[in-house]
Amino acid sequence: MVSDTTPRKGQWANAPLVFVLAQVRFLPNAAAAPEHLRDAIVKRIGAHFPTISQTTGVSIEINLDAAPSLPRATHEVAYDLVNNDVDAMVRVQQGALTYAVTSYVDSSHFREAWLDITNALDDVQVSTVTRLGLRYVDFLVPQHGRRPEDYVNAPWNLNEMPKLPGAMRGPDLHVSMVDVAYPAGRMRLQFMRGFGVPSLPMDLQGMLSPRQQSAPAPGECGVIDSDRWVDGEHRADRATLSQLFTQMHTDVSSAFRAMITPLARCEWGPEAARGDNA
Repeated sequence: MVSDTTPRKGQWANAPLVFVLAQVRFLPNAAAAPEHLRDAIVKRIGAHFPTISQTTGVSIEINLDAAPSLPRATHEVAYDLVNNDVDAMVRVQQGALTYAVTSYVDSSHFREAWLDITNALDDVQVSTVTRLGLRYVDFLVPQHGRRPEDYVNAPWNLNEMPKLPGAMRGPDLHVSMVDVAYPAGRMRLQFMRGFGVPSLPMDLQGMLSPRQQSAPAPGECGVIDSDRWVDGEHRADRATLSQLFTQMHTDVSSAFRAMITPLARCEWGPEAARGDNA
């Protein structure tokens, strides 16, 4: 991606998009140890991700059997490969490969870059994946006296919520989550509104920091977190992964469009879109 001071957010003129992530999981094998997959990615596209760092996490296994036993902790090594602009990164873990960006041209551009990364799976003898995921995060920072609820349809806007006797106003904090089945896989849509400055969900923090054109002042704000995944064994070749991730993106984009109001469409500028935003 071309370096500039303005993050690219898709083809909507004022898209609220701040973070996009794709991931595959696979059964570990000796050839696909994190250091081997890291090297395979570096050999293919290392010039795009010149900064490499190693992290160590702790995994705790708790035995739920009847016989009491102490929890067993194991150390897991992971590698982060980051580009020069610090707006795209690859994370290599035991049995998992992740790509995340905070600067986004469009879904096709993101998908092709992701598939260039997954090509390295073949180099480490990974022929099938067991889970695929695609995730989008949007920050809602209302302007001109608007509120987060003005940008989302029911039930997220709480239009049907009765006023509580004695309360000064409606909820200052609201968290909503729906989990929906699809012919293949599921989608989890979360909407969170509160007061302050929007931030990434906890499980995404520590990867990339969202790049916003200007730091928002504390105020009413919201976060839309769209998480689409497919479980089960699938071939890890480029054509199969492309088909699956294309369908998952279509589902996320359709859900996003169904979730937002005409005001959101007007302010975020989809009329300028040639393709899609989410």
